[in-house]
Amino acid sequence: MKVASMLLALALCSAPVAAHEGGHDARGVVTSVGPQELTIKTSHGEETFVLTPGTQFVKDGSPATAQDLEASDRVVVHAKKNAGPLEAVKVQFKSKRPKKQ
Repeated sequence: MKVASMLLALALCSAPVAAHEGGHDARGVVTSVGPQELTIKTSHGEETFVLTPGTQFVKDGSPATAQDLEASDRVVVHAKKNAGPLEAVKVQFKSKRPKKQ
């Protein structure tokens, strides 16, 4: 029984790791966005992601599109590594806050 409990715990703990295997997350500021490509500036330099019809955009917790993104928007990009360039799976961002006067 003890062994079965340990195996179950190990399986549950390793599932999230396997689900994120090959993934890449990046935070940064949009420098350019087009119909097929998104480039952001991160603390490590610029990163470019391929946008596909399956890329999910989320603005303020609601569905959005690439057209809702603008240069200087802060984003979090969840991507997957393929043989080629990084493919954006999900792009999350928020509405710009009005500047305080």
